[in-house]
Amino acid sequence: MSEQKNIYVIITIHTDLERIYSKMEIENELTITNRQDLRNWLEIHSSTENFCWVVINKTETSEVVQYLDIVEEALCFGWIDGIKKKISETESAQRLSPRRKRSSWTELNKERVRRLKKLSLMTEDGLKVLPDMRPESFIIDQEIETRLKEDDQVYQNFLSFPELYRRIRIDNIQSYKSDQDLFNRRLTKFIENTRANKLYGQWNDNSRLLNY
Repeated sequence: MSEQKNIYVIITIHTDLERIYSKMEIENELTITNRQDLRNWLEIHSSTENFCWVVINKTETSEVVQYLDIVEEALCFGWIDGIKKKISETESAQRLSPRRKRSSWTELNKERVRRLKKLSLMTEDGLKVLPDMRPESFIIDQEIETRLKEDDQVYQNFLSFPELYRRIRIDNIQSYKSDQDLFNRRLTKFIENTRANKLYGQWNDNSRLLNY
C-alpha cells in the first residue's frame, strides 16, 4: 500500500510541475547571436535578475552546440538551465535562473565545471555555489554495484568503459532511487547495454569533456 502511495506522490509531483511549467510566460527574453552575447548579459545581470529566457534559432547553427554553450555560460555564473519552450517551428526559448542553495548537482554538470575552471571561464559567483567537487565524493549505490557484479562479463565490460562514462551513466540511474520503477528500468537498460559492451546516451558533450 505504501509503495502505491509513493508512486502516486511521484506522479502527482511530476504532473504538478508540468502544469506549472506549461503556464510559465516567456518574459525577460534574450536573443543572442553568439555565446559572448550571453556572457556579456550575465556579467551585468546575473546578480540582479531572477531569470531570463534565451531564444535559440535552430536555422542558424546546430541546436546542440547552442544548448551546450548556454549551459556552460550559465554554470560559469552560478545559474542553471531549466525548462525549454517552443516558440515557432524554428525557435525555442531556454529558461535560465540562479541555482538554488543546496540544489543537487549531476556528475555531468560537475565535469563541465571542471573543464570551465581549467579554461578560466568560471566567475566568483559560479565558484561560490559549487558542491563537493572531489572525485572521491561520488559513490556508486550499493544496489547498482551488486547488480553489476552478478555477471562477470557485465562487470568486466563496465570496468573497461571510460571513467567519465561510468560516472555519468551511474549518476543518471541512482539519482532516481526514490522512483523505484524508473530506477529499475534505467539500471536494466544500463546492464543490458554493458553486457553488449555498448556505450549509449550523451556523456561527453560532443567530445568537449574528453582530453581537456
